[in-house]
Amino acid sequence: MFERNYLNYIIFFILSFLIIFGYATLFAPKPGKKKSIDQKEQTNVVDAVPTPSIQDIAIEEYVTPIVPLGKVITVRSPLFTGKIDTVGGRIIEWNLENYRETTSKDSPPVNLFKDSPPSYNSSLRLQGFQIPNLIPYDHDGDGDIVIDQKEQELRLFWKSTEGIELLNIFTFNPKTYLVEQRFEVINNTDSQITDNLSIEWFGRIEQEGRYKTNHDFRAMVSDKIENLDNPPKEALGFNGIINWFGFSSKYFLSAFLPEIGDETKLTVNSVGGNHLAKVTYTYPSSVVPSNNTSIRKSKLYLGPVEYEVLNTIGSGLQEAINYGWFGVLARPVGLFLKYINDYMHNYGISIIVITVIIRLLFLPLTIKSMGSMKEMQNKMQEIKPKIDALKEKFKDDKAKQNSELMKLYSSHGINPLSSLSGCLPLLIQLPVFIALYDVLLYSIDLRHSSFLWVNDLSEPENLFNIPFVGAPFRILPLAMGASWYISQKMTPTTTVGVDNMQLKMMQFMPLIFTVMFWGLPSGLILYWTVSNILSIVQQLYVNRRFKGTKGGVANADSSRKGRKDSI
Repeated sequence: MFERNYLNYIIFFILSFLIIFGYATLFAPKPGKKKSIDQKEQTNVVDAVPTPSIQDIAIEEYVTPIVPLGKVITVRSPLFTGKIDTVGGRIIEWNLENYRETTSKDSPPVNLFKDSPPSYNSSLRLQGFQIPNLIPYDHDGDGDIVIDQKEQELRLFWKSTEGIELLNIFTFNPKTYLVEQRFEVINNTDSQITDNLSIEWFGRIEQEGRYKTNHDFRAMVSDKIENLDNPPKEALGFNGIINWFGFSSKYFLSAFLPEIGDETKLTVNSVGGNHLAKVTYTYPSSVVPSNNTSIRKSKLYLGPVEYEVLNTIGSGLQEAINYGWFGVLARPVGLFLKYINDYMHNYGISIIVITVIIRLLFLPLTIKSMGSMKEMQNKMQEIKPKIDALKEKFKDDKAKQNSELMKLYSSHGINPLSSLSGCLPLLIQLPVFIALYDVLLYSIDLRHSSFLWVNDLSEPENLFNIPFVGAPFRILPLAMGASWYISQKMTPTTTVGVDNMQLKMMQFMPLIFTVMFWGLPSGLILYWTVSNILSIVQQLYVNRRFKGTKGGVANADSSRKGRKDSI
């Protein structure tokens, strides 16, 4: 028996490597095929665009990162360092000081506007007046604003020859990623004017794989989440009350929050290729009487996708985190994981601890489920000779065979559906485990967190590439598959009517999931591996508890009672 199991393990690992290496060789994307936005393709686009005047410039022409057109204002705070072009008041860079691109010590901070054109242009149209599409604001203050103790403003202003003044005022706070913005139209003419203000925003919409850093467009329209994972082929419009909109990656978000409760319009267009899109938010028209001012307030969120931070901002911005069907459970599970980490100070250890705690909470249900399955297995083993005899006797008459088998099951108190009741406790636990799974998949806290040999729990292991193959060697997925295989071999197969072919197919599940999980974040694999190991321990306990019994739970309890009475 030992030699046969040993051979099974060897076969398992060999097949795992063959499938993984075959996938890496035949289907993995070849390096160098994908052009990034800052390669030659970008240069061709820029060279093809003549340098326009500010008055005639069209925002659509700028579909790649470009040199700023005006004075660059640098805003520095403990949380971020941003750069704003006075022409258009557009954001050129926004670097998050507490988050790095990679785990390398010399890695630059995350730039939310990397590989996208300058964004957040306030486009104004006034009936009967010529307003530049990119307004050439002036700025009287210093070009380097340091925000360390209190809020500070960046005031951009422009005045037309007719006397119309425009103010674009940003307010920065050193303790938050939220930026307040106020846009004023001051009518110094002798007649009323009607203004039409739009916010134009560029961003990437790109899918790099299910578990990689994808870029989506997300919006909350009339309290409903809208999501685009690819640029639309045609202009796509959303009408309603816009709570917020913006571009989101797995861990970071740049969002615009208009402070208006009226129905407005939002349009998304694909521009210039390279997965770029332009979003236009249009305010309702406003009539500004002579010697009056029109004021529109809004907010910008430029920071991490972290539930506690987004929840304090309001406007439903926390819904930018998509935890799936079990989001109601995922949020408290995520908070509990952070609470544990406050004591453990390592998310790898915290993942192990929370997995053990959840397993302990469900331990009575799990033991009951395993005991029920073991009880069924004992009964099935007891009547197995009779089952084999009936199958042989009625091998040419399947209907008669099934009928006699059902009579045999009934005479020995075996309900074919009882195996499903044994699975019910496991189904009750499933939402909690899925919620933890989603937390580990999307939690920014795991980003760049190390554990033992794993440098980043939010990414797959990358110990080394196996020579002559090119596929990365990873320990955790193999440990997960092996522990799953052992757990599966120890688990009783009690479902009545399952043939050998179906059982053989189920035996390949650990192998299949090893391949499927090969590219998942290490934190997820660690959680699954620990869960499998705990299943093995629980099954060992159940097997020992019901060893030699024929009646399952009841007989085991009565056996213990009999032993006590005999003492």
